[in-house]
Amino acid sequence: MKKHTNTSNSPNRILKFIGLIFLIVYIATFIRHQTKELPTELNYQSEEYTLHSEEVEFLKDVTINSVEDGPILEHEVFHGFHDAIQDAEKFIVLDMFMFTDLGAAEGDFPSISRDLKLVILNQMERYPDLNVWIISDHINTTYGSHRAARIEVLEEQGAKVVYADVEPLRDPVPIYSSLYRMFFQWFGYGGNGWITNHFGPEEPKVSLRSYLKLLNTKGNHRKVLITENEGIYTSANAHDPSAFHSNVGVRVRGPILEAMLEAERRVVSYTLGHYEDFPTPDQLVMEAQNGEGELKATVLTEGKIFPEVQRIINEAQAGEDLWLGMYLLSDPDTIAALEEAAKRGVNVRMILDPNQKSFNSEKPGIPNLAVSHRMDPTSQENMEIRWYNIDQEQYHSKILFLDGRGRESVVLMGAMNYTRRSFEKNNLESNMSIQAPGDAVFIEDIREYFNRLWNNPDHQYTLDFEHYQDELSWFRRALFRVQKMARLTSF
Repeated sequence: MKKHTNTSNSPNRILKFIGLIFLIVYIATFIRHQTKELPTELNYQSEEYTLHSEEVEFLKDVTINSVEDGPILEHEVFHGFHDAIQDAEKFIVLDMFMFTDLGAAEGDFPSISRDLKLVILNQMERYPDLNVWIISDHINTTYGSHRAARIEVLEEQGAKVVYADVEPLRDPVPIYSSLYRMFFQWFGYGGNGWITNHFGPEEPKVSLRSYLKLLNTKGNHRKVLITENEGIYTSANAHDPSAFHSNVGVRVRGPILEAMLEAERRVVSYTLGHYEDFPTPDQLVMEAQNGEGELKATVLTEGKIFPEVQRIINEAQAGEDLWLGMYLLSDPDTIAALEEAAKRGVNVRMILDPNQKSFNSEKPGIPNLAVSHRMDPTSQENMEIRWYNIDQEQYHSKILFLDGRGRESVVLMGAMNYTRRSFEKNNLESNMSIQAPGDAVFIEDIREYFNRLWNNPDHQYTLDFEHYQDELSWFRRALFRVQKMARLTSF
């Protein structure tokens, strides 16, 4: 008599085996891309450079929302860009996250991207040997679905264009990115599009592969200009729908340009594998200065920025003013450090964007409304928060200022938002830290900037903390917590 073999469980065993293999590969991919080391060229911290007062200038973009006159723009950042470019004869290095007019069809915006392109083109015509490098991010092509019109025109005229490689960066949305790496990355991205562009229905269509790439939400977030004469670090993008945003920047001359060039050379090096023809420090123009400089500056990128944020906050002393002007604030360690500073008697004052607007669309106030609700400055001594009075724009600044009041003051500014994803090396970022006497013109300008926005002497720049706090429902606050825990956010 033949034995009957039961094979009914075989398909289940196969499925369980496949599921186990999938789980192992998924977990391994998840862990690998959360803990991997970045390219050695990144996480750069320069030596400390000594600068003279006349070599450092504070730039500010302030948008005033006037009921009678509409938006009033007091914008200096791109005027500084134009001035610097028009003085360049040897080289221009522009590292800009967004250099585009994508989304401009939805509104009437100043053409800052076109104007910047034209200024560079004019300078290339004046000086045919001008060495121009454009470093950017594929957000300008919506990840390969269309041309980057502003950038391609410059490339056609001889500019070298580098789209920074963000693949080696850690994954900010690991739940999704692990699946993307396992199944979708092999198909590449770009191609003919058929899906509505997230910048607006009037913009070029986007392919599914591009959208799958976009959902990884990481990029080259730097905003830098360097010529042989000077350099600018800023929070401002060359993006027309961002033209009304309030931003800050620092314009420098002198030996710190060596460090700025080195930080950009490193991006070119790890992206291309070489950096032939990239500008070198011996091309810099250094004007002779008398005596020892009184300001000290350091260039910081990626993972070197967070320790500097912590250092500045932790070294603040009782009675000193610690100012924060920030577009996105959600990093728990930074929030805890700010709360501890207030407890030890530091006057912590924050100007935050209410996160209500994004390129003609409404936002739910996350993360800043949720974070500030948890911090509740009304119950904390020495801590105050005011909201920037926005209309269609954003308070897009990223600046930390410790007003020493009797000892040296410290300023940290640049491209980085104070979010966990930024501090955990998910983007390319660049900031500059500057230490200076409290009576330096640079410090006095920043002090005047914050006091003006805080006290509203001539316009309603900022609003009371209570103005927005009731607009965030308990459901949105709960959703924010879940998103943060699952890391399903862009911050």
